[in-house]
Amino acid sequence: MFGLSYRLALILIIVAVLAKVYQRQIVEIFEIAAARYLDYATTKDGESVAVEFTETRGSVLLLTPEELATYNGEQGRPIYLALLGAVFDVSRGIKHYGPGCSYNFFVGRDASVSFVTGEFENYDPETADDVLSLKGSSLLELAKWQQFYEKDYEYKGKLIGRFYDKNGKKTTYHQKYLALLDQAERAKAEIDELRNKYPGCNIEWSEAKGTRVWCTPTSGDGKPREWSGFPRKLYNRDNKNFHCACVPEAELDDPMFKSYDNCDPNADECFYRV
Repeated sequence: MFGLSYRLALILIIVAVLAKVYQRQIVEIFEIAAARYLDYATTKDGESVAVEFTETRGSVLLLTPEELATYNGEQGRPIYLALLGAVFDVSRGIKHYGPGCSYNFFVGRDASVSFVTGEFENYDPETADDVLSLKGSSLLELAKWQQFYEKDYEYKGKLIGRFYDKNGKKTTYHQKYLALLDQAERAKAEIDELRNKYPGCNIEWSEAKGTRVWCTPTSGDGKPREWSGFPRKLYNRDNKNFHCACVPEAELDDPMFKSYDNCDPNADECFYRV
């Protein structure tokens, strides 16, 4: 009995190794068999039998939007969603993605834009995954969502459409998105570097005086330093948004810093209203 069990275990190990090594060849054999079946399979009346297969490239699924829509968790089917053209199986999160649940809006489709806009009511397939018009901060948020799904859920494949073509290759649109994401990441790195060099101000608000900003040797990250600095506006790249930064006296003339209106340039605190 022991010898038989040993031989059976050895055979199973060999089969597993061969299946791994010759995975592609095995897939091709099944594809050939399927094609032959389609050539000869007929009904009693001589009509062709319609058989549909989801296209794959190795072990990665390539789904059309119509195919993805069928993975909606109904009648025991898996629950899939797409983000930036990447398809994930979120079946184990059924309490979030199941019918009637909070994130069911994303099931069976690519609604990438809604991940950052919070629009869960109206779905427009023409614009739902069109992310190129989003701000850099929104693209960074989308990238974090993608990292979340890659970590917590099973990656299944690619959605044919805006991000991937019918062969699973990245589209020109996808390349544009990646370029914008890279630009956003570099911009954020610059901002982070500036925030480390010029700590943020202390901020408080009161109805009587509005917003007060001021600097101390521990303002910003709370780490002690040898200087307090003076409150200045430090604008983002778009020149529309700014944050208060504490700037050393020797660097106050740098044009990237702006004084607060109606505040003495040498004051260690300023007040303003939005």
